[in-house]
Amino acid sequence: MSPIQRFKKFLSPEKDGEFNKKLMKLTIPMALQQLMMCCVFLFDTIIVSGLGDEYLGASGQSGHFTFLMWSGLFAISGAGSIYAAQYWGKDKDITGVRKAFTTTLLFGAGIAVPFFIVGFFFRDQVMFILAQDDRTRELGVQYLSIVSFAYLFWFMAAMFCSVLRSMGITRIPMIASAVSIGINVIMDSLIVYGFLGFPRLEIKGAALSTVVGAFVELVLLIVLARKAKLAVTFKRKDIVRPDRELLKKFTKAVIPMLAKDQMWALGVTVYSICFTYLGVAQTAAYNAYANLGEFMNIAFCAIGSAGGIMIGHELGKGELEKAKNYGWRLLRLILVTGLILCPIFILLSRVLLLPFPKLTPEAIQYAHQALVIISLVIWARGINFTNMNGILRAGGDTLGAALIDIGTLWLFGVPLALLAVIYLGLPFWGLMAVIATEEVIKVGISISRVRTYKWAKQLV
Repeated sequence: MSPIQRFKKFLSPEKDGEFNKKLMKLTIPMALQQLMMCCVFLFDTIIVSGLGDEYLGASGQSGHFTFLMWSGLFAISGAGSIYAAQYWGKDKDITGVRKAFTTTLLFGAGIAVPFFIVGFFFRDQVMFILAQDDRTRELGVQYLSIVSFAYLFWFMAAMFCSVLRSMGITRIPMIASAVSIGINVIMDSLIVYGFLGFPRLEIKGAALSTVVGAFVELVLLIVLARKAKLAVTFKRKDIVRPDRELLKKFTKAVIPMLAKDQMWALGVTVYSICFTYLGVAQTAAYNAYANLGEFMNIAFCAIGSAGGIMIGHELGKGELEKAKNYGWRLLRLILVTGLILCPIFILLSRVLLLPFPKLTPEAIQYAHQALVIISLVIWARGINFTNMNGILRAGGDTLGAALIDIGTLWLFGVPLALLAVIYLGLPFWGLMAVIATEEVIKVGISISRVRTYKWAKQLV
């Protein structure tokens, strides 16, 4: 079969009603939850941007430290979901699911607690690295001193959500997120600017609302899970001692994932630092784009994550061929979705920036350049997310995903970005082009890895 014939077959597979039904059932609640999370982050960004470019730069740059922490939690919860999904797919093994849950909590605490300690006690040193402007550093220190407390709530909520989703339960995490986000938005609206008699806390208010929202989400998750009488409800009986074999397998899976996600987040942080060398307006523009970029990725994150859970269930049952078929169906859907969204996002790029009227015209122009450039490769971003965090991860091929993600970022993206800003003096759009090119290169490599089928393994 010629490459053209294979591509046509890839674009036009036989219909699979079961696949579509399962994917829709998982994707819609996850997409809604992702949308709500993106909206609250975007709302926070809009609220803070009204205080000025320095405030947006401060929250954005200090947010990269939080991003590093979240990337670690994402790796831990991802490893837990691998085993929880396969245990659940294997005759709904509740004991196995509880072992996976306990393991993710232990590893998650090992990430969140050190980040809290550094973020709270060493916040000055953190902001010295992340920002060049003195005022931006000062504001970032204020933000970190409060928001770091959210880390202790987030890690427990993240581990709990990952296990629930692995069991096909997506409604409860969505509801908990919705209420948490609502509280966050209301508090932001009142205490950042001091409306309705509340004190004007500015950037400290944005951080405080985040902490309260994180606490509410965790409490709601536990309450709703217990009310629904789920198999795992965060009770004492759900905390069981993992056996030595699971700990060995989990550690083997999570180390490459941790290395991948942390090194990837660190690389993205280096990107953000590169933009700080271009100026305050460029820093604000990059952080505005970063929040909008998450909004643009909602469909890909939801479909990729849901597809990974489905593949994990099939692998747990030993249905390897069916899991392979699901993988290619996912990639086809992501490619088509990306090609459709590309021109739409380009046309709407100016509209997406309307919520930022307080940014300087210079910052708005730079942010527009970023949105247009990233829209051109949005399909590549979708494929990469699905491959790394859906298909390869579902079967435990975490080492392959780590090598691809870290390799393209640190061997191509980061060195070229540093070269562009320090030695070549490229403008804002040139630095964004480097980020876009790295995504395209990664697509070819990740697809090649999927085709080896080294990820199609039953782990439990």
